Amino acid sequence: MSPYGNGPAGSEGEADGDGRPVAPPGPDPRVTNLILFTGKGGSGVTTLAAATAAHGAQRGMRTLLLSLGSLAHDGDGADLATVLDHPVGAVPTQVDGLLYAQAFAPQAAFEQWYGKAVTRVRTFLETVGLTPPDAAELLAPPGAGEPLALAEIAAAVEGGAWDLVVVDGPPLGPALRLLSLPVTARDWLSRARPVQTQAARALRPMLATFAGLPLPQTALVDLTDALVRECGAVEQVLTHQLSSVRLVATPDIVGLDRLRSARCALALYGLRLDALMVNRQVVEAPRDSWSRGWAAAQQIAGEQLAEVFAGVARHEVPYRPCEPLGLEELAVVAAAAYGEVDGLGAPGKAPEPTVAKNGEGYVLSVPLPGADRRAMGLLRRDDELVLTVGPYRRTLRLEPVLRRCKIAGAVLRNQALEIRFVPDPAQWPEKPRESEDAAAEPSGPAAAAGGGAATAASS
Repeated sequence: MSPYGNGPAGSEGEADGDGRPVAPPGPDPRVTNLILFTGKGGSGVTTLAAATAAHGAQRGMRTLLLSLGSLAHDGDGADLATVLDHPVGAVPTQVDGLLYAQAFAPQAAFEQWYGKAVTRVRTFLETVGLTPPDAAELLAPPGAGEPLALAEIAAAVEGGAWDLVVVDGPPLGPALRLLSLPVTARDWLSRARPVQTQAARALRPMLATFAGLPLPQTALVDLTDALVRECGAVEQVLTHQLSSVRLVATPDIVGLDRLRSARCALALYGLRLDALMVNRQVVEAPRDSWSRGWAAAQQIAGEQLAEVFAGVARHEVPYRPCEPLGLEELAVVAAAAYGEVDGLGAPGKAPEPTVAKNGEGYVLSVPLPGADRRAMGLLRRDDELVLTVGPYRRTLRLEPVLRRCKIAGAVLRNQALEIRFVPDPAQWPEKPRESEDAAAEPSGPAAAAGGGAATAASS
């Protein structure tokens, strides 16, 4: 078992060429909505996540509130316990009625994963005279928490025990690293597999001289393949139509650029942003100059937020005279935030690249709302595109019709990067067959794969 878990999405059906699981035929079995909250540090992410979870439970949904605060600091769920005014443990703990809460514990999750991983390779280790240490002797290594947290999310969503899973996520930086991990890890593993295969060929003659010695390279290749499939399974959970990310902001200018960058990064990785929650909004008419100054500053910030997040649902949460602690106060917050709107994660389409015919060529459109062209890079290597947007990067595998084309240019337009392709005479037949024209119709997502390096024109 890998840190990415082994839920139904990763264990049923076959996998495509990039290691992503292919869903079995028939209706989608998933019924659980997933909403992951993140935002600026100190903006009230935990409070609004808890209010949304309580709101779902009050509406008759079996709800799990999962805190990932331990990924950002050495927390143990204390913040969530304070907001709920109820103890929170490392396993789902009933708070009230249909509402349960859980604080993700990286060390406990690592020990559980380690025990299963050692079982898989115990035979080889014993053959070569190695004794693995017990899980209780080890501390979870740096970076182990992220994949284990993703496995926890996937297990909660795919298990069918919940109607709604609300994730109290870490601040923007750690959250984006967490959400991009399945794509990034799968790219790395896909690149590493050819190296492992070559090592297997080189070591086989030498190891064959040792009668009965298991071949570790075969297990390594098999493990890599399993990890690639499981990364794809977690990515499928995050990009599902019932999954979404909800950003929390405060009405101020500080952090606006980070929020804009976060919106672009979510689209780059194919994750759906369903709403922006503006917390601590002054709604009453100020009576003194100090309050009027803050109200004016919030109005300016609100206008800029509206511009950056045009087309995204927006919920304003009034500034309360006291901290909203306990379920009664959280219910007031949820009512003020959502009003008559459900606010519990309706199905929606995740942003995805599409291909369209354009005269004699084609256009690949990649949704990138808020992208700054001065911080962008576009590279091509063989059948792949490497797209860089600020500190974020993703590799897109070209669809068949584009693999025999050359890049003619690229432009940012309508919150998307439009990349123009023209047929490459060296690879294109003089009279394209009808099947090739049909392949150029608007299509689904350009699959993620490994990276590369070759320049392409952009403008």
